[in-house]
Amino acid sequence: MKRRTLCIVLAFVMALGLMGCSSGDTSSDSSTDGEQAAVEYPTRDLSMIVPFGAGGATDLICRTLAAEMEKQLGVSIAVTNMPGSASAVGTEYVNETDHDGYTLLGYPTDITSIKVMGQSDLTYEDWNALVIGCAVPTSIVVKPDSPYQTLEDLVAAMKAGTLTIATSDSGCAFTRGLGLILQQEPECNQPELIPSGGGANAALSAVKGDVDAAACGLPECIEYVRSGDLKVLTYMGSSAITIDGADGPIDIPWVCDVYPDLEENMPFGGWVGIAVPADTDPEIYEILRQAAVKAYESEAFQTFAEQKTFVPMGLTGQEANDWAKSTSYINSWMLYDMGFTSTSPETFGWPHP
Repeated sequence: MKRRTLCIVLAFVMALGLMGCSSGDTSSDSSTDGEQAAVEYPTRDLSMIVPFGAGGATDLICRTLAAEMEKQLGVSIAVTNMPGSASAVGTEYVNETDHDGYTLLGYPTDITSIKVMGQSDLTYEDWNALVIGCAVPTSIVVKPDSPYQTLEDLVAAMKAGTLTIATSDSGCAFTRGLGLILQQEPECNQPELIPSGGGANAALSAVKGDVDAAACGLPECIEYVRSGDLKVLTYMGSSAITIDGADGPIDIPWVCDVYPDLEENMPFGGWVGIAVPADTDPEIYEILRQAAVKAYESEAFQTFAEQKTFVPMGLTGQEANDWAKSTSYINSWMLYDMGFTSTSPETFGWPHP
């Protein structure tokens, strides 16, 4: 992949999220508050499918947004977890339901990769994003008594081929995390991967000692880190950070302290939002979009994001759809360039970034 292009795209979106420009101007392109919509909606409760297991980043972000959207819409939103095939199972389920605005999709980064990986024919083109709520910087974690106490230790083990157990993988967290490191270390042997169905499951696998290491979003393992049950070897945020732990402050090491050339790519990881099928009635979409934006802007959601170390983004409408498109090109070509798939994104008409 072309690192400079990735840098520019990531820097652009993170600047938008951190400056809050999306949440500040998204309401201005919608209809005036109080204006009567021509369509009568919603007239009953909604459902939301989260295509990963409970407790992961997609689940946490979507459930928090759904709770705030309920206040705007005046109806309940029943959230159901439907993991499988790196989000393809739940994503296809929503696509196969009526496109009437009553079934929402918890919309994760994996929409950018499931086609090139042969897991689904669905892509960003099949969806209209209500909001992309947060970025989820990747972390690589181990048990505190692991023989791998630093990122350098883990890299040395991969070079020696001595990782005796698999590395747990949450969707594409591997390719967005450990895979980035393997690009810097071509002499490493790629460890076996165990699909986990979600970042929380990946973290739990590491806690139980079922795997040597887990790749997941820091928010998905943060409580295990605070309690001392997991140790972070590296974090792919914008800098090293310090968090409060049960026994005092915990320093979270930054990947760029080992690989300074990666700084232009940071923060690096996934993103999570909410979407509906692209052919949903525009008036219904707009009602949902306004509710999702207000949910994102709510004090409850912003506090949640800060406490869980998610990075707020707040992209909505065409801006969000453009982001899903650009990251589809980036992630799919990364998978292809690193040999994780034999299907070239060029097959879909997706240019190399």
